[in-house]
Amino acid sequence: MNKFFKVMLIFLTFFISILLVQFTMNYINSEKNDKVGEVKVQLSPEELQTQTTIAITDIILNQLLENVILNIDFKPHKDQQDVSLYLQGREFVSEDTLLKDSYNILKDVSKNETIRDFTFKWYMLVKNKNTEILTLSFSQDTISQVDSLSYKQLKKLATHYEKHEALN
Repeated sequence: MNKFFKVMLIFLTFFISILLVQFTMNYINSEKNDKVGEVKVQLSPEELQTQTTIAITDIILNQLLENVILNIDFKPHKDQQDVSLYLQGREFVSEDTLLKDSYNILKDVSKNETIRDFTFKWYMLVKNKNTEILTLSFSQDTISQVDSLSYKQLKKLATHYEKHEALN
């Protein structure tokens, strides 16, 4: 019986050792996997700008078939950027229509986490001259909350709001 007890004790010690090694290996591997998951792909400013340009162009094409993109400006800030979107409005358009169009675009822009601040600059022909008729700028906080807002609130929530007298 004494010999049987010794064999069982050795077997139990060996089994516990294997379990400890297995547990330690799993723990170390899980820490490595967590670190790999936390690493973000760093995009160069040019790649970030290209990615954002494509996203905004797709949004505009889906939202506003009758408006034309005049320009898109970018100001990089680390892994985010400020975007200014210059749009050509129709000849006879109201402020309410431009606010609705801006709201619809902003809802889609809110899904892009690389945008820090967003500015709309709407242009329209006034006395045969292309004139900036409405400017709206929004902070990241407002952009992230746009789904819970109404287009009528955009004027109040804009960090910068400027309306030309020709816009009724």
